[in-house]
Amino acid sequence: MINDDLVFEAVRARVETGDYLDERAGLPGVDTEGGGAFKYAPDGRLQRLYWRGTPEYRAAQAAGRFVPLPPLLPASVEAVNECEVLLGHPLPPLLRRCYLELGDGGFGPAHGLEPLRSILSDYRMQQQNWPEPWKPKAKALLPVCHWGCGIASYVNCGDPSAGMWAIDPNPAPSDNFHVSLFPQPLSFTEWLHRWTEGTLHQPWLVQDEKTGEWRAATDTETGAATESI
Repeated sequence: MINDDLVFEAVRARVETGDYLDERAGLPGVDTEGGGAFKYAPDGRLQRLYWRGTPEYRAAQAAGRFVPLPPLLPASVEAVNECEVLLGHPLPPLLRRCYLELGDGGFGPAHGLEPLRSILSDYRMQQQNWPEPWKPKAKALLPVCHWGCGIASYVNCGDPSAGMWAIDPNPAPSDNFHVSLFPQPLSFTEWLHRWTEGTLHQPWLVQDEKTGEWRAATDTETGAATESI
């Protein structure tokens, strides 16, 4: 049975090994030929970016070609309390514990959980800028993780089970854009557990072939799409 304590310890173990992000930067000037994603190191040399789960990631990890990630600093109790006051809800216990005991973001799925300061800024903006069909959800949904290309994960802090929601604007039709905000069939605990197990996929909006409704992709659909790339 998945519970908060077991998932927390799995996340803690990954943090303690220093391998706590899905995207890792390679050593400057190493493995820079060919296509792929890159960034510039402070000295101006290119660094290849590797994504967890790919053959390139595994090869670079085995060869010791990753730049070490910095140590994490936990969030302050004051910062967590400020977030909860703004929300009007307590953070899910596992999320609260992760911020207070492991780090103020910077670890976890994709580019990591967002730092609380960034979360609060994004949260305030969504109260003002979200379209009318989303306004009933704006107060309870806390933005916790960005995947790139406008895709983001949210935890419903007004839901006792801390259900996950997501935005994927890419497939949404321009005349029905509000469908790009959708629930996912898992809790925050399950979401983080899947990350530690290497089975978490980024959120993906699809249109059901039978009903025509827009919804979260199933694991099977996501797996099939990933294999075809």
